[in-house]
Amino acid sequence: MNVEQVRPQNRSLILKYINRAGSSSRKEIAAATGLTPASVTQITTALIAEGILREAEAVSRSSGGRGRREIPLTIEADRFLTYTINAEPDVTTVAVCDLMGNLVKDAAGEPLLRLLPTSREDSPETFLHFLCDCCLGLSARLPEEARNRIENLSFAVTGLVDRENGVSDHAYGIWNEPVEVRRILETRLQIPVVVENNVDAYAIAEMLFGIGREHDHLLLIKWGPGVGSSVVIDGHVYRGRHGKTAELGHMIVDPSGEPCVCGRRGCLETVASARALYRAEQQGGRQEAVDQFARCIVNAGTILAPDRIVLFGNLASNPVLREAVISSCKAYAPSFDGHRILHTALGGKEHYIGPSALFTMKKIQS
Repeated sequence: MNVEQVRPQNRSLILKYINRAGSSSRKEIAAATGLTPASVTQITTALIAEGILREAEAVSRSSGGRGRREIPLTIEADRFLTYTINAEPDVTTVAVCDLMGNLVKDAAGEPLLRLLPTSREDSPETFLHFLCDCCLGLSARLPEEARNRIENLSFAVTGLVDRENGVSDHAYGIWNEPVEVRRILETRLQIPVVVENNVDAYAIAEMLFGIGREHDHLLLIKWGPGVGSSVVIDGHVYRGRHGKTAELGHMIVDPSGEPCVCGRRGCLETVASARALYRAEQQGGRQEAVDQFARCIVNAGTILAPDRIVLFGNLASNPVLREAVISSCKAYAPSFDGHRILHTALGGKEHYIGPSALFTMKKIQS
């Protein structure tokens, strides 16, 4: 690497360490990251100047309160704010978040968050303009100084995404045609916009704020209205052919099965999605559907060999359903147990934490 490449890598290393470990002194950062004290001082000084880090009250690191007092560095979470939009087939979430993925609150202590029915009747552009109105409505509840700290909009959506151009190519269950999300939103709000697949965005959140802080290799599975997945290798979301995300939900489990929104027939999603599972339960076939889901998890885990498999989504939050899936997985392979298959550490934040993490990652890597 040349100097231009090394500096962002070291910056990212320092910020990820503080994010994981909490407030840390320069000495602790140098010891943990392997960087020289001089490099740590130089980079953290720049981060303080940018407002990303701040110095906390000095503390003594020796017993008895004597000895040299070290100055911990902490991330300035509320210095930079972002709009977040998470668009899914049934519900779209609009929120304002800080750098650590926390919901920002207004003067009355109410979180700046709205959950809205996803419109499939209006044109995509009309719906996106409505979401812009929602963003502006939320930020209007903030003092002007805080509004001026909103510097980005992160948009997460189902299906295929052209990240480079900010285009939603095919948002399964929302719109079928390519939609120039970035162009529409940036034109209206006059701030930078990032567009990402919703499950990949959640994978980034899990790496920054959840289980990924302890494990570098993950298979994330979203189980709810649909079945989505993302693969994390060495702490990075794996981008497949043409930048596509992993698609566990579109593994074919029944060639003669129901048509799927992706255009194929008999995908796992047609068997294990919320609607399909409800239908199976009415017909007495829920266990068979759960069993097919478990087989796909074990097969994918056997190929990928992740440290952990992380389940999230509204069905995964149901402990009875989750345990049924894990039990079926264990029946196929005992190592796929409750130690290896975990529920997300970010429960309660699933509607907004994915796009918020896109903003955090952008600041870390810039």
